Amino acid sequence: MTRPTDHTITVVIPTFNRRAQLQNAVESVLQERRVPIFLHIFDNASTDETESYARAVAAQDPRVSYTRRPENVGAVGNYSLALASISTEYFVPLADDDWLLPDFLHDAHQVLEKEVELGAAVFVTEARDPQGVVAATYPAALSEIRFGLLRPREHLEDWLRFGHYAWSSILWRTRTLECVGAPYMHVGLPSDVDFQVQIFCHYPAYLCNRPGAVYSLHNAQASGGYDVSHVRSWARLFQRLDREIEGQSIFSRGEYFPLREIMRQRYRPCWTAPARADMTARDRVAAACLAGFRLGDWETAFSLIQGVQDAANASQTVDRAVFRLPQIGSEAMASHPISSDGTTELVASVLGWIKQATEAIDRLEQDNVRLKSEMAVLKAELFAADEREERARILAGQNDRKRILAEAELEALRGHPLLRAMKRLRLLRPTKAA
Repeated sequence: MTRPTDHTITVVIPTFNRRAQLQNAVESVLQERRVPIFLHIFDNASTDETESYARAVAAQDPRVSYTRRPENVGAVGNYSLALASISTEYFVPLADDDWLLPDFLHDAHQVLEKEVELGAAVFVTEARDPQGVVAATYPAALSEIRFGLLRPREHLEDWLRFGHYAWSSILWRTRTLECVGAPYMHVGLPSDVDFQVQIFCHYPAYLCNRPGAVYSLHNAQASGGYDVSHVRSWARLFQRLDREIEGQSIFSRGEYFPLREIMRQRYRPCWTAPARADMTARDRVAAACLAGFRLGDWETAFSLIQGVQDAANASQTVDRAVFRLPQIGSEAMASHPISSDGTTELVASVLGWIKQATEAIDRLEQDNVRLKSEMAVLKAELFAADEREERARILAGQNDRKRILAEAELEALRGHPLLRAMKRLRLLRPTKAA
């Protein structure tokens, strides 16, 4: 193994039981010889031929180092240990099933060498299916995002709106790790998303509209394992995001909240998928609290506690009691027996009450909309009736004036000398009115 120079790029590849894919990733790194490269493979106690292959590569190329874990520490743990080992000026975390494209390391290295203030050089990642067809890209909206040197505010506006990057095609400056802090993978499976935004809140980045790496799409991907049990991870991610955005004064709240909601809706399917394994009542209630209070996803929160109270009522064997909030529509506090896990049942009852209150508020709001609509109709009808009444009053007044004029004309006609003479000569037939 050669000693890395100050401007070396360390490429870390955490791996487990992916001998064939690993070779593709390794070769994509070692083909670059124009810039100093140090490749470090972190084997998470693989049981296939990964060890023999990695040791052979390390023996053949002095730019390669191999570390094997005595036992599997999990994917997140393996990545954390890999990131903690970096001591060179630059680094790339490369997934063992992805690979780099020619020129990426060289071109990204040139960018960061030229612009010392940059925290990262971000290239496009192509997501390819097993047949090699490009199914998507990271970033996704290539025609809408900005490229070039971007400050945190303008960069994060696009990042929050259009999504994170695949970090295999990002060359990072090592000092940016201080923004994230050990152990670097703070939120479990979505730690790559957290990792990016923590750094982008502090450092400008350069976005290049050229492919730099390939993200391999297949059924065994770790990112395909998201389900409702990962609510805690996403709640932690958004908590850290909120803290950094406010701490760095990147956006006003009025600017940030709409962008945050766009991001929340984009990632929501990651924590709403059905759990792949059974969750205990305690886990379901804890996840419901985080979904509701941290993520603002009360629909998921209510679905998580559905059945928790019923199950608790069915299994009560202890004669202790807990006072619960009254049912909506009732003023009486209720006392219910609880099991040994009283805290879980108490929290579940509070969430259940919030669900009832939310449903009641929804009904009242719907009733309010309906009543406002009915009131508008009645007002319109009343206005129309008032108009008809006014028209009738006007017509009545007009008719009254016409009648008075007609009577005056008739009276004047009766007094005419000619008419009186005709009456005396009996040339006119008298009328009843006369």
